[in-house]
Amino acid sequence: MGKREKVKSSGMRLSKGFKASIVYTISSMLSKGLAVITIPIFTRIMNTEQMGIVNLFTSWQAMIGVVATLSLTSGGYMLAMKEFEKQRDNYMASVLSLTSIMTVVMTLIYVICMGFFNRWIGLSSRLMFLMLFGFLVSPAMDFWLARQRYEYKYVRAGLVTIVSSLFATILSIICVLIGRSKEYGDLAEIRLFSTNFVVFGIALFFWIFIMVKGKKHIDFHYWKYSLALSIPLIVNSVAMQILSVSDRTMISKMVGNRELGIYGVLYSVSSLSIIVWSAINSSFVPFLFEKIDKKEGRISVQAISTKLMLVYGFFAVLATSVAPEIVRILATNEYYEAIYIMPPIAAGIFFTSVSNIYSNVLIYYKKTHYIMISSIIAASLNLILNYIFIKTWGYMAAAYTTLIAYIVLASFQAIVANNYMNKQKDYIDISVYDNKKIFCISFCTFMLCMSCLLGYSLHNIIRYLIIAGFILLVALIYFRFNSLNLKSKKS
Repeated sequence: MGKREKVKSSGMRLSKGFKASIVYTISSMLSKGLAVITIPIFTRIMNTEQMGIVNLFTSWQAMIGVVATLSLTSGGYMLAMKEFEKQRDNYMASVLSLTSIMTVVMTLIYVICMGFFNRWIGLSSRLMFLMLFGFLVSPAMDFWLARQRYEYKYVRAGLVTIVSSLFATILSIICVLIGRSKEYGDLAEIRLFSTNFVVFGIALFFWIFIMVKGKKHIDFHYWKYSLALSIPLIVNSVAMQILSVSDRTMISKMVGNRELGIYGVLYSVSSLSIIVWSAINSSFVPFLFEKIDKKEGRISVQAISTKLMLVYGFFAVLATSVAPEIVRILATNEYYEAIYIMPPIAAGIFFTSVSNIYSNVLIYYKKTHYIMISSIIAASLNLILNYIFIKTWGYMAAAYTTLIAYIVLASFQAIVANNYMNKQKDYIDISVYDNKKIFCISFCTFMLCMSCLLGYSLHNIIRYLIIAGFILLVALIYFRFNSLNLKSKKS
């Protein structure tokens, strides 16, 4: 292949990856954004305690789900798509069988100890069985979507994501309104069952589709390969879920579901930027895995990863700066008391992106035990700090303790990833990421997010002028940077 053909081929792949990234970002923002957009509706037709139950269900679902699915939809799945390129159908059917067996075992354990689990988790038996059914079928949809992303089949993945979220949201609103008009007491159950009726129904279709298409439902070679990568990631995922949702479960136990409802809604608003990052990272991982072992590839990775972090940092700061307006639009006055937890939550969520980009490198080199260790340290620190400070300062303290834990997590994974890369014999003499730039972006994002705490007390006009100045400054820096690049290329 000549030089021109190579450039053309590379350009086509980049174009395809860029298109996929755009579609994933839009579909993720639309689907996850629906949950945020409907907050004004649900906060006005459901009380804070009912909102707290919904948050409690989703928190436990996320935490238990990583064990039920054996964390097989994590980074190791992308490696399997590369490793078993010709046997992807068989691989998907086999690992889906594995997650299904695990869910059946967990269901049996729950049935035997039903009373204990209901008291411990704080949910009814109906909601627990709903959650368990989700663990059975949801991995099928996750596996299918991950494969579409890996193969850059962005149209189908985008359509399924948007359509399922749209129908689930519309049905849940209708059902809650009907339940409220009939004065049905448990609106939280109505919302959860109606939402998941659509989501789990589509997942069930994919479960049947994958099982029929795959020829090998039990293959110990696939199981061994996947579990070798995922077992450390199970511990990591559990630790990450503890880090992510322990604040909410501990608020429920130590303070109450009303406070959990307020905190959960504000957390959802604060984490708007993570919708953008999830889509970005899903598209970035295949590109990283393709380029990481080549010097020219690492130069591209450095440039793109720095730009992605800048974009994400900008979204995090912008969302935090307009938080008062977002809360007034999305929630009622009783939620406004917690406005000051939004900057630390937004800053903490930004640091998850830092940990993600470094953990991606460790996943590629199959050093997932380092990810596990760092997650355990951060989650343990978070639990200890939550226990101490929620008791002393109330539920708002959880936002600041979580921020500290995320900073520790990102720092640890960055140090470990760089140390590992430096020790490699086949080291390419160039780092995967520009560490100095990523540190500067992280520090600036943290400082700007936290400075919004002072901005909330300013007059709205002054705050709007500051926000407009920030946007203008970012735009000037961007255009200046691009003009310098164009001049250097021409010379």
